[in-house]
Amino acid sequence: SEAALERVLAALRPLRAPVHHVWGNHELYNFSRERLARSGLNSRPEAAAVPGGDCQAYAFSPAPGFRFVLLDAYEVSVLGRGAAAPRYRQALRLLQEKNPNADRNSPAGLKEPQFVEFNGGFSQDQLDWFNEVLKISDENQDKVVVMGHLPIHPDSSDRVCLAWNYEDALSVIHAHQCVVCYLAGHLHDGGYCLDSHGVHHLTLEGVIETPPESNAFGTIYVYDDKMVLKGRGRISDRVMYY
Repeated sequence: SEAALERVLAALRPLRAPVHHVWGNHELYNFSRERLARSGLNSRPEAAAVPGGDCQAYAFSPAPGFRFVLLDAYEVSVLGRGAAAPRYRQALRLLQEKNPNADRNSPAGLKEPQFVEFNGGFSQDQLDWFNEVLKISDENQDKVVVMGHLPIHPDSSDRVCLAWNYEDALSVIHAHQCVVCYLAGHLHDGGYCLDSHGVHHLTLEGVIETPPESNAFGTIYVYDDKMVLKGRGRISDRVMYY
């Protein structure tokens, strides 16, 4: 794991542009949150800490009129945490309540199939912080792009790969006018929908499925009235008007 992480960081180091990271289940299979926080995959500014723990959510503005919000979809999770951690215990209680299967990575028979171990959720502290960021963005008339590893809209994912409390995050977004797009990963086949509030939900295809010796990446071009995704390999092209 350490050698693989170093290969990734070595490829990123020559970049002259800022790099922002969103942690997902594959990072947390290999490293604890404490180890990731000390690694090159921690891009959260120290001053941006969300109250209430070690949440990795933060916001930044790369240009006037645009704001990006990175959410920590595994803040409440059994992945990457020790059994004594409060967020671990909170996550375990949720799983025990929602998933009676012996294998808690199995969604078989579940009314809410997103409650599996390889997913996670958002704390109330993070959702409250997110709401305040969007309130300020509304006042500034910013266009906001939100990113999180887990999808939060059922029409942009299968029902298994959603964040545990996806409806809570979606309700925060729908309470404001500023969000134009939510970018996610996790579901390797990808997905897309334009929701009832005009927000684009784009779940990017997993480059982990790319055959050896081939390539896959996407570049999103951001304009005043649209975002244009140009993809290569597994990544599909997409035009998203605001």
